Formats: sequence, structure tokens, C-alpha cells
Amino acid sequence: MINRRKFLASGGALLGAVGLGACNTAPSTSEGSGGSHAGGGGGGGKGGVLRWWDQFEPRADLHKEIFAEFEKSSGVHVDYTVYNPNKQGQALQLAFSSKQMPDVFTTAGLGVPAARLRKQGWFAPIDLDEQALAAIPKAAFLEGFTHWNGKLYSLPLASFRQYTTLTWYNTDLVKKAGGDPTHDLATWDGVRATARKIKQSGGGAYGWIAPLQFAARMGEHVEDLAQAGGGVGGVDPRTGEYTYGSDPYVHAVEFLQSMKSDGVLFPASSSLDARTARARWTTGIAGVFFDGPWNVGVIKDGFKQFLGKLGVAPVPVAEAGRTPVLYSAPKPGDFWLSASSKLPDKASELLGRFATKDVMLREAEQMDGMPVDLSLVDKADVHPTFKQAAAFYKEQVKLAPSPIARNAAVSDVIAEMKPIAPDLGTLVQGALSGQVKDVRKALTDYAGKLTAERARAIKVVAGKGAKVSEDDWKFDDWKPGEDYGTDKYGSS
Repeated sequence: MINRRKFLASGGALLGAVGLGACNTAPSTSEGSGGSHAGGGGGGGKGGVLRWWDQFEPRADLHKEIFAEFEKSSGVHVDYTVYNPNKQGQALQLAFSSKQMPDVFTTAGLGVPAARLRKQGWFAPIDLDEQALAAIPKAAFLEGFTHWNGKLYSLPLASFRQYTTLTWYNTDLVKKAGGDPTHDLATWDGVRATARKIKQSGGGAYGWIAPLQFAARMGEHVEDLAQAGGGVGGVDPRTGEYTYGSDPYVHAVEFLQSMKSDGVLFPASSSLDARTARARWTTGIAGVFFDGPWNVGVIKDGFKQFLGKLGVAPVPVAEAGRTPVLYSAPKPGDFWLSASSKLPDKASELLGRFATKDVMLREAEQMDGMPVDLSLVDKADVHPTFKQAAAFYKEQVKLAPSPIARNAAVSDVIAEMKPIAPDLGTLVQGALSGQVKDVRKALTDYAGKLTAERARAIKVVAGKGAKVSEDDWKFDDWKPGEDYGTDKYGSS
């Protein structure tokens, strides 16, 4: 398992390079339907055809409605495909290399920073003015994330206040095991004990099911758990140093290993990605499933009979009494326009519909990723667990500092950095399969390779005249537990 998917292995390395917090999260990591067409075949509109790829399975029906409305008014047909994100990255890579890119797409599964993709020629600017974007909070737009050289390249429609490791649980199984979710699922030890009780309570259920086949997702779980264990993210903003070899990361992996050694992990997890793991979980085969907020949206659409058994708790913390605090840097946008699109004006017009208040509220009601305006959740008709998740995020997720936001040249460094393999997610797979024997050494080596590769990339970029150094990853004014507002970057 540890040598799989070398292309996708770039994800953890580059995420750490940017210095994002734990949250490379939804909606870019929600699960789709695996590449099947969801938008009505290949018919041609009178005004042409736009191809659209995303992974937002809970939103598929709504998107088809929006695309039908667009075709009626514009004559342009939208050929719509919903992917499993574990497959979409590979499909996008092949499409780009064969010059068959969709007109609009998300970057789910690629694990590559937008800065690198832009330099490789993946994107074109989106032609929308400020009036068309008025419903999106201005703070969501940021140079190096949604904009380059002042031009809009992607629509920021998801909140940075979310993470991927909510503790979703089967209320019937937890109750049968005598568990109190509020107390027993709050800590690593509590989750572990509850999982054992579920296994011991009979009926053939296991305590935990996991998407072990999905390396990127397993890496995200460890990122979140490490921060719930006192970590500050893959790069410490106080020092600019990579932290993967530190206690929070080592202990997070060891926590997952302990669950496996307890015998509570569903045995077939090694063959499951998040979509298939979720489907098995809804059959009652396991008690706990770590996932993002989109879990309830997918269940409502595909496994509605399970909704009455659905419960959610925050990411568990390493020890009782600790309040979860997770950090997420400003988000890049969610939808991108291909540089090879033959209808960029029409594609921009279609994208503009997703920036309206009406559509943003309708999107929130699909219960996928959290909307960029979290107040929409309070107004939306959604399942109680989705509102609970939003409340957790508002309290627990803080805006982390970003070296890109402070110095645009950091984007060039990120684009220059080569992937480090195995990455974090692949190392987690190896630790759980037994191939990685010394977790601390493996994570420390990974951090060291990232440090060396960043230094090399900085030298290359600086050699071309850019002013950039390791100091750009250091933030002396950062205070743990607080938002690092975009106002702190000044006018530079």
C-alpha cells in the first residue's frame, strides 16, 4: 500500500510546504459517484456544450437543476460528471495530458497546489465583476488563493472553518454499548473504549470503519487529530519548521494504530475509500466513522434509512479537558475555468450563478461542505447534525497565517517544490498495514525531506530575483487559539 499512487503522493508534501493547517478539507474532499454522468448525456445545446466535473455528490440534483435553467436561458448544454475524489485527480491528470480538459472543474484528488497548476497552464481567469460576486464575503478573496495578479481564477464558495474528522457514530450501536456520546466520544481513549464495547456487545459490529485505501483522506484525519492533540499544523507558524515528526503527529498515528491493535477496525477497511466505507458503515457494520460535514448530505441522498441512527461529535481530543483547536489557512476557490475552454464567456456566466445568494443558500441545503458564509446554515433547511457540525466549526476552527498571503513569491516556491513520496497519507497507510515499523522515524524523515526540498525551491526562486526565504513561513505575531485575520498582512 505504501508505494501506491505516486502522483497523488504530492498532496501532503505541498500542503505542508504552504504551511496550511490541518484542514485540506471539504468541499474539495467530499465523495462523488465515481465518474458516472449526472447531467443528461452528451446532447448538444444550440449554444454549444460546456463540460463540468466536480465531486459534490450531495449537490448533484441541484446542479442538474441549475444547468437545466442555464441551458434554457443560454442554449448552452452542460455535460456534467460527478466523480469520487479518489478517482478525480487521476482523471484530471489524464485529461490535461491528452488536452481533453472539462471547461469547469474542481481540483479534488490532485493534491497539487493551485500555484503549480496555474504555472502549468491549467487555468484561465474567470470574467466576473464585483457586482456578480457581491454575495460572497470579501474576506474570502485573496491574492495567491482565488486571485493572481489581481485576476479572479476561482470562486471561493466553501468556508475555511471546517475539518474532515468529525466523529460520526451509529446511535443505536453506541446506545447498545452503554456509551454516552457527549462524554465517551470526546477523547481518543473514549473513542477507543467505546469502539471496544461496540465490538464486545455482539451482533457482529466492529467499532470503527476507515477509508484506508484513500491515502489523502487518512492524511487529513491525522492532520486533524494531531491538532486536536495540541499540534499547530504541518508547519509551526512560530518557527516556520515542519512538525510532522513531533509528538502530536506521532501520537495521532499511534491512536489509529491502537484502534487496529484492539481489533475494532472493520477488516475490509484496507480495500475501502471514503465512499465505499460510508456505504458499508450505514449497514450497521461499525459504530464510528470519521468524516467531514458532507457525510449527512450523502447519507440523505443515498442511505436515507440510516438518517434516524446518525449522530455526530467533534474531532476527539488527546486528553480529557482539552478544547479542540484546529487551524486552516485561507482557502483557494472551489471551481476553476480551464485554460483550454472554447466557451470561457459562457463558462464565466454559468459560474456567476453559483455566486448568487439564492444558489448559495440552495447549495448549503444540500449539506455538503460548509458554505463560505456560515450564517447560511442557520437559515437553511438542513438535518440537525449539519447544524451541529457548523456549531463545532465556528468554535473550534481558527484562521491560520499564510506565507502566500504575505509574500506572493511563496507561490513560486510551492510551484517549484517537487513531491515528496511517501507523503503523510501514504505513511499512515503504511503504519496501519505494518509496513512502517517506526512511525516517529518515518514522520521525522518526511519533515526533513520537506525542509530540504523547500530550501532547494527557495534557492531556485530567489536565484531568479524574487525576495523569498524561510523567514516567510515565520509569524512572530501569531497567537495560538486566535484567528490570524487577513488584515494582518497589510497592503503588501
